[in-house]
Amino acid sequence: MAEISFFDFLNKIESKGETFPVNILYGFNEFLGEKIIQAFVDTFLEKKNDFNFRRYYFDGEGGVQWGEIIEEANSSNFFIQSRKIITAVIREVKKITPAKGDKDILKRYIQKPNPNTIFIIFLSLNLTRDDFKQVKKQKVDKLLKELESPQTYCVNLDRISDREVKHFVKKSLKKDGISITASALERIIDIKGDDFISILHQLPKLAIADVEDKGLDSQDIDEIITGVEAHSIWDLTDAIEKEDATTYLKVLRYLFINGIKPTLIIATLITYYNKIFTAKFLLKRRFPVNDIGKVLQQHPYFLNKFMNSVKSFSEKRLLDILDIIYKLDYEQKSSGEESARLSLQNFIFQVRSLRSR
Repeated sequence: MAEISFFDFLNKIESKGETFPVNILYGFNEFLGEKIIQAFVDTFLEKKNDFNFRRYYFDGEGGVQWGEIIEEANSSNFFIQSRKIITAVIREVKKITPAKGDKDILKRYIQKPNPNTIFIIFLSLNLTRDDFKQVKKQKVDKLLKELESPQTYCVNLDRISDREVKHFVKKSLKKDGISITASALERIIDIKGDDFISILHQLPKLAIADVEDKGLDSQDIDEIITGVEAHSIWDLTDAIEKEDATTYLKVLRYLFINGIKPTLIIATLITYYNKIFTAKFLLKRRFPVNDIGKVLQQHPYFLNKFMNSVKSFSEKRLLDILDIIYKLDYEQKSSGEESARLSLQNFIFQVRSLRSR
């Protein structure tokens, strides 16, 4: 039974190109299972009601039985009004492994499922990530193997890549009439790192953002996601260029107080100085300023200020600063957050020391 990723499965549902007789949803990111169930409802039911949409919960002693669920799954027929989505939600670890008789009932159904029913087994377990890994190894993998069949889709809710997240964010915002630039998507990844699930949690906030022309750029992302205005980063880089340690440390303290992680500030500085380096390269080749702004996706409001910074930098000084930042980035990844805070505070003095080289 091939394992399918969350986003690949959503695409399969929305394309309407296949039937989905049996589906097993599992993963630490269990809340994504609800998105899949809702996609089934939106795609295959004309109108959800108590007849065509049923949930059964395995979350306590006694209660629901597998035989009852399978009987319900077998009751639907090919008439549009009679098709059903049946979901068995397993909420307790001890309920993952069915009793022998129930296991036989499930296996018989899965070998010959009702094509007019979308049958979902949804493992919605309230576990820590480490606990889920253990449970997956001890119980979930065994269940998947026992219920394997050509009619079964096995959906891993934890298989997610940054490429898929970017595409999903862009598509979701488009439905709300909002566009988002590539640099804004990159900025989200910079801020959230590989915590892709928390990016999906930001979608409601992005969808209702009050932005000019219904478009999100990288400068908007800082304020919407972190709550800190984009100009704070500009204040930081401006202080670096002026070698103004007092202002630099004051802005840095403001960012820390507002919960901005050192890793994000370092990533922002790397992005900023790499953009300056790229802009210098393009200027040498006589690219027009507006074209450089488009290539680097700089907001028009900041473009003149940015280009002034580009022109004021010598290539050697720029490379020296980048060298310091990359070393700082390496150190913070190996030494922890507190060490990164101290390194960022010392950064301005390292920049000032470049004058004596």
